[in-house]
Amino acid sequence: MRKEAGSFPGLRKFLWGAATSAFQTEGSPRSDWTRWKLRDEADRRSRIRGVGHVERTGEDLALLSELGVNAYRFSVEWSRVVPRRGEWDRREMDRYVRIAAGLREAGIEPVVTLHHFTNPYWLVGRSGWEDRAVAEEFLRFAKRAVRCLRDHVRVFVTFNEPNVFVAGGYLGGMMPPGRKNVRDGFEAYANVFRAHAEAYDMIHAQGRERAAVGVAHNMVAFHPASAKSALDGWAAKVAHSTYNMGLIETFRTGTLSVRVPFLMNEEVPVGVRDKLDFLGVNYYFRMFLRMSPWSLKGPEYFWEDREGRRLTETGWEVYPKGFEEVLRSASLAGVPIVVTENGTAETDDARKIAYMRDHLRIVHRMSRDGIDIRGYFWWSLMDNYEWLEGLRPRFGLYRVNFDTLERKPTAASAYYAGHVRRSLAAEAAARRRKI
Repeated sequence: MRKEAGSFPGLRKFLWGAATSAFQTEGSPRSDWTRWKLRDEADRRSRIRGVGHVERTGEDLALLSELGVNAYRFSVEWSRVVPRRGEWDRREMDRYVRIAAGLREAGIEPVVTLHHFTNPYWLVGRSGWEDRAVAEEFLRFAKRAVRCLRDHVRVFVTFNEPNVFVAGGYLGGMMPPGRKNVRDGFEAYANVFRAHAEAYDMIHAQGRERAAVGVAHNMVAFHPASAKSALDGWAAKVAHSTYNMGLIETFRTGTLSVRVPFLMNEEVPVGVRDKLDFLGVNYYFRMFLRMSPWSLKGPEYFWEDREGRRLTETGWEVYPKGFEEVLRSASLAGVPIVVTENGTAETDDARKIAYMRDHLRIVHRMSRDGIDIRGYFWWSLMDNYEWLEGLRPRFGLYRVNFDTLERKPTAASAYYAGHVRRSLAAEAAARRRKI
């Protein structure tokens, strides 16, 4: 499977952008996340209205022009467009179409995610993605949404972080549907791949221009807690092969195979071979694994500041070398890479800028080394609702006052705008030299 970015109009230029997801900025009154482990009334309100993006859509999209980016990744909230079984809210869908059309008119490439963690509450009350009927409902929604968007959108992400969706929802029980069932998790993962395969064919059949279709894959730099421990090293190796490479191998072979010693040894064809035009990579941190021979719970995982950079405000290690590690691993997929998310939650702008600077250096160096990277998206355009932590983490290029919903630029937004401006100028100069 070897695909060139030049085959896809939406990926011919390097995409410099920012990313958001609908639920985290708009909220929804009818998603499975709306009622999931609510903390209090303020938390409930945040899940219903997000950070006021619906009311401030025009103002927020103007921030993209202020940054000078040429791409914007956003998602369509399934539960807003299909609020009840059999209903289609045309007004909600039209709003997403207007966003995409406006972006194209402004010279900003819309990159649309069709599934970003959330499901309509009416759909998953009794079963989840382990049930093929849920995947079939998603495909009905995706087909109609793509038909509405096809005149304006050339780059689609079918699923955001399928490994996080399955691990959090079916193994750790931290996300809806809150299961701890390995068998259900395997079935759900298989159904996500099957849905991607059908969506891939459907999108390519509908678009006027050749669309680029990918997934956004969360990748972690797994390291052993102790370099001297064979057990720690073994745990890190298994985590990398399962969590990072499992999805990539599934697209390479068309078969989902999960082989975790003492836990699962299963494989099933899922029909995704050669159905990936680019691989989105979401990278944030390095994680350490410690394995005790006396523990029956599996490896312990944790973050630790071993580079003297201090942990981020979410407790994650800042480790740019890990970005290089995962990008090299991602290149084994044999398709162009788009960094669909990279970012840090910091209220200290100097620390946010340092993180951005060091990770952007990796992107440029990997590109010079021949890794086919076609885009970089900072997470996130503005502060938003973070799934497990609510409004506390501040990932945004723009700071949001959660009382007034006023947006203010951080110093990181100016730094990013300058970097994008210089990079686009350098790319334009390089193109002129080739003429």
